Amino acid sequence: EAWVSPSVKGVSPSLQANEVTQVMSATRLIWLLLIASSSSARILQRVHIVVNPFGGGGVGLSTLDAVLPMFQDAGIDVTTLQTEYAGHAGDLARTTAPLLDAFIGIGGDGTAHEIANGMLRRDVSDRVPTGIIPAGSGNTWAFDLGFDDAVAATEAIIRGETLCVDVMAVNSVSASDEDEMDCEFAINIVGFGMPAAVLEKANALRWLGSAQYELAGLLLIAKGQTSFDARLEMELEDGSTAVRELSDFSFAQAQINMHMGKQVPFAPSARMDDGLLDLVLVTRSGPLDILNANARARGATHDALPFVEVLRCRSYTLVPKVAPTGNEPRVVALNLDGELSLAAPFRAVCVPRALEVFASRLRAEPRDSSTEFEPRLVLSIIQLYDAMKLAST
Repeated sequence: EAWVSPSVKGVSPSLQANEVTQVMSATRLIWLLLIASSSSARILQRVHIVVNPFGGGGVGLSTLDAVLPMFQDAGIDVTTLQTEYAGHAGDLARTTAPLLDAFIGIGGDGTAHEIANGMLRRDVSDRVPTGIIPAGSGNTWAFDLGFDDAVAATEAIIRGETLCVDVMAVNSVSASDEDEMDCEFAINIVGFGMPAAVLEKANALRWLGSAQYELAGLLLIAKGQTSFDARLEMELEDGSTAVRELSDFSFAQAQINMHMGKQVPFAPSARMDDGLLDLVLVTRSGPLDILNANARARGATHDALPFVEVLRCRSYTLVPKVAPTGNEPRVVALNLDGELSLAAPFRAVCVPRALEVFASRLRAEPRDSSTEFEPRLVLSIIQLYDAMKLAST
């Protein structure tokens, strides 16, 4: 009652408090009616929310402050957990006991990756639905779950609407007998070649902010470090197997959902619940080929290029070719959901609908950013180069 203003004449503070309580009860009833209208909805009473207090310059905490009243209005009790070190969100998702009705993260793709890995390492009977409230530098996974902002994500969580989405189980394998050595789950991408090399280079350029990835890519192109060779073994959509010898390629990136970093639709036909991986290959490594593929990906037209392939498969194994100076394959780190992890040789397997997440409707259409300055400039340069080359012949 202390926070209820007694300024209304003729109305006692206790009466005003009763009215506020009635309003809050009515709000709770409205939420319950909305939830009841959906047969698949969960009724939430208590949830964990994990947040990085230092992430994004304090964006996580400010987002928490913005969404807490929404949970309170819906009558949902929130237990807040703050991370203290890298990987802590995953540890909390794996070890917190007892779990409440849901485990929610406030953050970006890294937070979502950690929480998914932590939850998937629990016994199936001990898991609860997970959710992500976007508040990171990259919010690709939340975007493909259908969320444009934190409010939309919070509303879906409060309504209790969940879907089951695919994940990738990724294992480093022994070069000799392909025994599994390590395991991690990816919810968005597994990238080999340029996707991992760019990330590794960009990690040393964090002071540049969002420009770190573009500069890292240009540095690798300038140094001629864009070519990779590997053996690819796949279990295809129909259950058959196929083997490819890849030479002088630049990208081998498998995706669960259609968008990658900066919400670029690199796998425009990918669906998060179809039980398949979309493996995108860029089979050339020339500077203009790489720039062309990336620029056209902004409008989801890169798969029309003759050196871009999209292979749909249930699983695949990738083994880098033997290094010229030795008998062992090159050991190269992987890009798992925007983090360097594990190493090739590796095997990636789609685990259908393994993760229950809060979402109303998965995004069905790719985001088109082809009219932005950067892709337009790159494509104009390529067209000018092609015109000059044609004129010289």
